Amino acid sequence: MAKSEAPADQVRSVMAKNLEQAHGAIANYFQFVEKSISASPLGATDQTKTFRSYVERSVAASFGLSDKLLRAKDLQDVLRIQTEFFQRQLEALTEQSKDLCGTATEVASDVTRIPIK
Repeated sequence: MAKSEAPADQVRSVMAKNLEQAHGAIANYFQFVEKSISASPLGATDQTKTFRSYVERSVAASFGLSDKLLRAKDLQDVLRIQTEFFQRQLEALTEQSKDLCGTATEVASDVTRIPIK
């Protein structure tokens, strides 16, 4: 880091480097999880794929938030970014809840059709 950098710029630089390392670690983790899921008998289910997709989107949204916060110009910008993030997360959670309820209903419906011997 150059001595002429302002303290805020130095902090941003360190945080950006840490986020870059975290991105790499998360990518490696998802590769590991994907291999583990593929080896599991449950790996091919639609529910497992859907859940993995939810987790990946959530992690990506969190990293996106961090990236935007690093570029925030002032406190008002930080508050706007956080508010937008929480609104999008709430919308995603609502969508996921509807999807999961629909899946649970389908599974319950399938189970009730199984003849009892």
